[in-house]
Amino acid sequence: MRAARNILHLGFKELHSLLRDPILMVLIAFALTVNIYTAATAMPETLHKAPIAIADEDQSALSGRIRDAFYPPYFMPPTLITPAEMDARMDAGLDTFALHIPSGFERDVLAARSPGIQLNVDATRMSQAFMGSSYIQTIVSEEVNEFMRGHRASAQPPVD
Repeated sequence: MRAARNILHLGFKELHSLLRDPILMVLIAFALTVNIYTAATAMPETLHKAPIAIADEDQSALSGRIRDAFYPPYFMPPTLITPAEMDARMDAGLDTFALHIPSGFERDVLAARSPGIQLNVDATRMSQAFMGSSYIQTIVSEEVNEFMRGHRASAQPPVD
């Protein structure tokens, strides 16, 4: 009982000294309002409507699947461009990502060759560039794998 009374007395003493220190009160108010607000409205950690352009020279079913796999909220609907426009659009800041699908891509995938897709990334938007490039790599890999299987794999529920 005596310990509880001592704790209560010390708590009131601390609150009383806090009320007499206006600078500390301002600091606490700042930390609990402005600081939290700025952290909440800062640059997001995930992609949100990142602009992407696709230079599709293949115009095949596989490249169409890849093109259709980019949708909101992570990406803006892809803009179809030519390879000649790619650098100028990225220099102008119109696109964060530019994906170049070469001609014969589907043919090479079906022939079990290892065709490459070029991804240009605007690194001035560093957080989006880092995360977005891994998202794009995953999306393209999944679309190619599903195309080779001939069907979309159904996701297994984590709990049966």
